[in-house]
Amino acid sequence: MSTLTLSFDIQSTWHIGSGEEGGAYADSLALKNGDNLPFLPGRAVKGLLRDAFKQAEANAWFTKPEGVADLTDYIFGSEGQRLAEQGMLHVSSAELSSAEQAYFAATEGAWQELYQVQFSTAIDHKTGSAKQESLRSIEVALPMVLKAQISINNNPDKTSLTPKQVLAWLAQASTLITGIGAKRKRGLGQVVVTAGASQ
Repeated sequence: MSTLTLSFDIQSTWHIGSGEEGGAYADSLALKNGDNLPFLPGRAVKGLLRDAFKQAEANAWFTKPEGVADLTDYIFGSEGQRLAEQGMLHVSSAELSSAEQAYFAATEGAWQELYQVQFSTAIDHKTGSAKQESLRSIEVALPMVLKAQISINNNPDKTSLTPKQVLAWLAQASTLITGIGAKRKRGLGQVVVTAGASQ
């Protein structure tokens, strides 16, 4: 099976919300797997890659095969008011390496070192001081490298492109991904993405 590895080299603290509150510790907790390790869900990886691919397609990076109106929908699938269309991709979650996961599993409490709490407040532009009761705290993960696997599924309706061509295009488009998670405009989730063939 043709597979591409995407490496997310996260350069800053980052936050993927779990939807849970942390009481006095933090207003918003980071998403964690069953071993309390940070990860980027496959659905989020696919969404980031889709947005990057759409941008690349809009800038004529790729040549559409005959009969394909929307290359992004063809590869990633589509949903909505029209009939849903299955795409060509299977996307895994982006996770720490197996060796790193094994270390944290074997070292009690070490996972706690992967997180910290950051505080922010809203500024009253008239007075230049913090607004009352506007202090917020979020749990963020520290910079790290996460890896995801992208593979081509066996969709019999998708024969206009070869797996090799699709993965090459995805590798190109992935370079347009520069941020992940929440509060990117405030400096969180800065990332450099590189792509390579899986071993």
